[in-house]
Amino acid sequence: GWWFWDPVENASLMPWLAATALLHSVSVLATRDGLRAWTVMLAVVAFSMSMIGTFLVRSGILISVHAFAVDPTRGGFILALLGLYIGGALALFGARIGTVKQGATFELVSREGALVLNNLLLSVILGVVFIGTLYPLVAQAAGVQLSIGAPFFEKAAVPVGLALVAATAAGPLLKWRRDQWNALFGKLLVPVGVAGVAFALVFALGGAQWLPALVLGLAAGLAVASVIPLIRRNLRRTPLHLYGMVVAHLGIAVSIAGMAADGAFKVERLAAIAVGQNVSVGPYRVELLEVRPAVGPNWSALEAHLKVTRIGSAPFDLFPQQRFFANPPTNTNEAAIATELDGQLYTVIGQGDGEGRWQIRAWWKPFVTLIWAGGAMIALGGLLSLIGRVRRERRDAEEAA
Repeated sequence: GWWFWDPVENASLMPWLAATALLHSVSVLATRDGLRAWTVMLAVVAFSMSMIGTFLVRSGILISVHAFAVDPTRGGFILALLGLYIGGALALFGARIGTVKQGATFELVSREGALVLNNLLLSVILGVVFIGTLYPLVAQAAGVQLSIGAPFFEKAAVPVGLALVAATAAGPLLKWRRDQWNALFGKLLVPVGVAGVAFALVFALGGAQWLPALVLGLAAGLAVASVIPLIRRNLRRTPLHLYGMVVAHLGIAVSIAGMAADGAFKVERLAAIAVGQNVSVGPYRVELLEVRPAVGPNWSALEAHLKVTRIGSAPFDLFPQQRFFANPPTNTNEAAIATELDGQLYTVIGQGDGEGRWQIRAWWKPFVTLIWAGGAMIALGGLLSLIGRVRRERRDAEEAA
């Protein structure tokens, strides 16, 4: 899979959410001299989330599927740093915030207003993840054992995330300071139409459930809305940071499409097969050639040799393993993964039944690779924006000199 809402995964997501909100807030501060106090507060929150994530991962206070060194002394040291850094930052913020001027004002219907909505929605998702991750600890301290898994996070965060996608599509189409509702609706007409058509096609022809189809439709609408700021511009004179925004927002649409495709079109097969038999999953046929022992630096394993064929492509081999570690005694399943442009094939070997058959589990995840492609586009967009702003500041300094 690509996300399990594991506590360690959430520990990395929380500072990402806060830093993303901070990045957009800083753009309002740098461009229009607004949101001064809010930007400072987001900076404190983003760093605090990084520190809290470090504490959760390295203290051993949370049980995770990820393995990390556990040292209670280290956890206590990080907790002391938490109190010093976060407490000190909040104390300074409370003591000095009265000296921060309000900054430039703006209307509700404006790009600044859309960025404020973006910040609020990201903060809500951050709150959901924060509470869902830490609440089991609070409950355990009160004598109640419970766990919070993917269903809670998906039900609580996905609706807010869909609203965030809509705000991401609308924000760049608004003017700074002040705009009109009618003008916004006119600019959103084409993206909304594309989103509606994509939703209808996926839902009617693809056999997907309504929620993944809706997300795919929103991704299509966001992709169209992302490139609208470049229309009717002289592309040679367009600032590099605007290209960065377009590429990053387009990357978000691509990643969202990959996430929705994973939920809509994923195929899973579990079969008990003997050597020479095969199982079909998606466009692939997976044949078991042999099961043999394998030895690594600190583990021994049973390794399956799988021959994978697909119409129109050359066959290839996969080698999933069932590993055993002696110290401490641990069994793990090592999936063998084949990555193609249109998706990924996962294979896992399970237990044998004593009669020559082995459990083979296979997943075909079409277009899940779009998640990684979109992430690369977001990183590229950030790099273009950074280079563009540095070049603009250098040019302004030279003109001033």
